[in-house]
Amino acid sequence: MRKIQFTLFDSNNFYLQGLRLLFEDYLHALNECHHTYPQLASEEHGQVEIVLRTLENRWGCACCYQSQYQTPLHRRLNIVILDDSTQHYIQTYPLLLSIYRRDSTNVICNKLHEALTHFCQQPWLDLNVGNMWKCQQCRIPELSNCEKKVLRLMSTGMSACTIANMLHRSQKTISTHKRSAMRKLNLR
Repeated sequence: MRKIQFTLFDSNNFYLQGLRLLFEDYLHALNECHHTYPQLASEEHGQVEIVLRTLENRWGCACCYQSQYQTPLHRRLNIVILDDSTQHYIQTYPLLLSIYRRDSTNVICNKLHEALTHFCQQPWLDLNVGNMWKCQQCRIPELSNCEKKVLRLMSTGMSACTIANMLHRSQKTISTHKRSAMRKLNLR
């Protein structure tokens, strides 16, 4: 039988414990009747980790999460836990695999089974879906055209004074663009 690990991130401990018990029952039932679902029992895919998280930035994104089981990114199935207040995320990102807090246990088990079956058939899908939303720390602000020009010219060895004369800007403006670009790229 396939080795499936669950990692749960949520600020609601009551809901978290309920999910944990539900998934333990689900895995037990899956192990009992693994001959019924040969695509889930296949060992060729190796270990799978199912990461359930809310859309809160404090938990980070699918890309920056470091698995405690050392599961590679392409072997992680990311499922988002949604409230009714986060309805707009589903409209924005319809491919996100998600469950709602108000979903019944049967609905959650069915969604989990469908997601796991689909993931075993197309593991690349979750890799792309996981990159659709990123935490604040992973978002790299885009550099302006002036910042790109200043960095490109400085990388060739030109001084700030020479660049200022060439771009018809003040040396202080060039220095500001350089500092801004370095801050955006997290270079100090």
